Amino acid sequence: MEVKDCPVCGAKSFKEVFKAPFFRGDGELFAIKECTSCAFWVTSPRPNDEDLGVYYEAGNYISHTSKKESLIDHLYVAVRNYSLKRKLSLINKVNKGVGDLLDYGAGTGHFLTVAKSAGWKTEGVEISGDARAVAEKENKLSLVSPEEFKWSSTYDVVSMWHVLEHLPGLNEHLAKFSKALNKNGALVVAVPNHESYDAKVYGESWAALDVPLHLYHFKKNNVEKLALKHGLVMEAVHNMPFDSFYVSMLSEKVATGKGNIIRAFFRGWQSNRKGRKAKNMSSLIYILRKSN
Repeated sequence: MEVKDCPVCGAKSFKEVFKAPFFRGDGELFAIKECTSCAFWVTSPRPNDEDLGVYYEAGNYISHTSKKESLIDHLYVAVRNYSLKRKLSLINKVNKGVGDLLDYGAGTGHFLTVAKSAGWKTEGVEISGDARAVAEKENKLSLVSPEEFKWSSTYDVVSMWHVLEHLPGLNEHLAKFSKALNKNGALVVAVPNHESYDAKVYGESWAALDVPLHLYHFKKNNVEKLALKHGLVMEAVHNMPFDSFYVSMLSEKVATGKGNIIRAFFRGWQSNRKGRKAKNMSSLIYILRKSN
């Protein structure tokens, strides 16, 4: 399906930036296009909503698993476990204590498990039946599918860790998230940042493009404009320094067909050094506060 209207500004004119490969599978190419009005990037054309699931069945899609087969898998899991504590610290600070939390795109429930043990009242939504089963078995969590979820409660925090870029109907989802927040609640969103140094170095081989799984590709002013459309104010932006290394490791393999750990770590270090002060690393966390 072709994206005809820009989700950010509504313009109908796009230009192609480049074509990027489906690196988790057969290398099928998908075009990244830029809105000629606000410069928002979309994957277009992309698979129909009902066909997207096929692309998530690739054997090396790690984010819903705990497998540790390759070096990258080991690093991913180790960094994830460390990052969970930092994420918990962040939402505690955002909310000034514990409260009601909805994690949308909860995966296998690792973050919700940590939050629940810290005193948060938690709910989780996850589209993958396999991930929900793992959450039930390993973390004793009952997650629900998006179709089953009832938008009836209000939350102090709604969190999405690398989820927003996957969701069809971007504005429809943001409207639901905003409505689900209580007065002064916060939407905490982590997404890749294609203005980072590593993104510019790797270009169409930058793994965080992750087409066609990623339907949208964000930069800071895009997120701010989207937030305002839905009664949210961008309160803060935080860097995610580990992502620069992980994404660079994947990008090296996409670009060359084989990994180069030394070069990947150097690229990640460069990206973090250049992006630290400007809050422009490979991935960013946005704190979007519901305006009164």
